[in-house]
Amino acid sequence: MSLLNGDEYIALLLRRQQEWMDKHATGPQMRFPPLLEWFIRPGDEDLVDPAVLAPPEPSPAQPRQARTYRSAESLRGERDRVQAQLDAIHGRDGGDRAAANLSPQSRSRAARTAGRRRFARLDRDLERHTQLTARLRRLNARLAAAEAREARGADGATR
Repeated sequence: MSLLNGDEYIALLLRRQQEWMDKHATGPQMRFPPLLEWFIRPGDEDLVDPAVLAPPEPSPAQPRQARTYRSAESLRGERDRVQAQLDAIHGRDGGDRAAANLSPQSRSRAARTAGRRRFARLDRDLERHTQLTARLRRLNARLAAAEAREARGADGATR
């Protein structure tokens, strides 16, 4: 008897599954067919070509590449851009705190519409402020690490 390849063995398992379903599954109570794993019998290893059962060869490891670091100067530039965006959000109202008193529940239609727009803009500004503040905190940490790395120099000695 010749050994089975992978496709032929799957066909055998499918045939076993169909036979079981013809015998046991009558009516709509079976929503899903039984798993093929349930139809593997002891001794099936002798039917299948051992090359099919062998685990695949592991792929060769990717060669490691040296890390590339951003300079402290480029991080300072990005930090300054993020800080400028934060300053723009802080100074958007021009210091007019009365604008915050526009209520979205006002009786006046114009005041109500202006209040809704104002609250929507405040929500957007708060969300953006939170994102920029987190970005600024991460940039400050990366900048400190870059400055320490540059102070050590390429050879690792302190200057």
